[in-house]
Amino acid sequence: MNRLIFLIFTIIFSGCSSLTPLQRGKFIAVFHLIETSEFEEAKNIIEEMIEDEQSAEWARTWYARGLLAQTAWTEGKKNNDKKKFELYPDQLFVAIESYEKARELDTKGRFDRQLAPRYVLLANEFQKMGEQHFKEQKYDKAFRAFEQALLITESPILAVKTEKDLIYNTALAAYESNKMEKAIKYLSKLNEKSYSTNVSHLLFTAYLEKGDTLSAEKTLAEGIEKYDDNKDLTLLLTDLLYDMGDTEKAHETLNKASEANPEEYIYPFTKGLIYQKEKQYSKAIEYYKKAVELAPEELMTYVNIATSYYNMGVEIEENTRLINSSRRVYEERERSEAAFESAASWLNKAWEKKPDDQTVIIRLYELYKSLGINDKVIIMQGHINQ
Repeated sequence: MNRLIFLIFTIIFSGCSSLTPLQRGKFIAVFHLIETSEFEEAKNIIEEMIEDEQSAEWARTWYARGLLAQTAWTEGKKNNDKKKFELYPDQLFVAIESYEKARELDTKGRFDRQLAPRYVLLANEFQKMGEQHFKEQKYDKAFRAFEQALLITESPILAVKTEKDLIYNTALAAYESNKMEKAIKYLSKLNEKSYSTNVSHLLFTAYLEKGDTLSAEKTLAEGIEKYDDNKDLTLLLTDLLYDMGDTEKAHETLNKASEANPEEYIYPFTKGLIYQKEKQYSKAIEYYKKAVELAPEELMTYVNIATSYYNMGVEIEENTRLINSSRRVYEERERSEAAFESAASWLNKAWEKKPDDQTVIIRLYELYKSLGINDKVIIMQGHINQ
């Protein structure tokens, strides 16, 4: 008697004194049919036993069904035999559900030793299934497969440590399939273990999708602390605070980040951007100039300084309409012209650094056109889409 048949006999006859010879014969036949790959015949017998009120209460009936589904799946996949791996709809799920039913009925845990290695193999198959579905952008199915793999690895009959990557895959599939409650559940587990900044980012976004801005803010704040003032998380928190109308706290976040990373240009640049949006152009220019000192090759800083000067000039000109004193009007117009000249000067600096940059050329063209400097308009027009 070979080893597999011996194991089958051990499983069937452990504590099975209540079985009649006919019933024992059915089990022996079923396991023999599974071993010899006669899966349809084995299925017919097992499904009859499940329909029977008495045998449906036997743990070994459900164990046999799980073994059939798993064995047929494995062999079918190995040989690319669709008839075998589609013996049941959702065949791997049939396998695990059957095994779990067997464990529920097996109050003394007789099957646990036999099930443990099968659970490991099942978890691996579910992971492969999840990866394939995710690759095909079938995110609902990917999530279902990954979560099932995760649940199997957490089974009390397996003394294994759950892989963080599996939790991440489960969380990501939940996120992509818009199951935000599930995404938050699994991302939170990873976030507690400091898995990655990307997890903090995803968890933040998931909370936003649920409308929970307080948890979103807390996630970013904790992530910044956890990941040494991470730049991406800092900027996300700044944007969130600004969108929530808490400009003061947004500036505090950027100030703290600048103190920790004084060589990083993006923080004074972002402060400049906030001031520019609030039409505080002088302050915006002040911080943009700090950003230029740290990163002189970043052309958008020059463009934003020029835009701030231009907007400042327009604002000054509009305010002159309310001034009655001709002397004050003259002084204000001088200020506006100086602002316009500064705008052109900073755009020219950007153009000198990168004369083929279409963003800068178009911005210069629009500025010169607004100021009525026609000779410059013609020059810039000649450089557009060269």
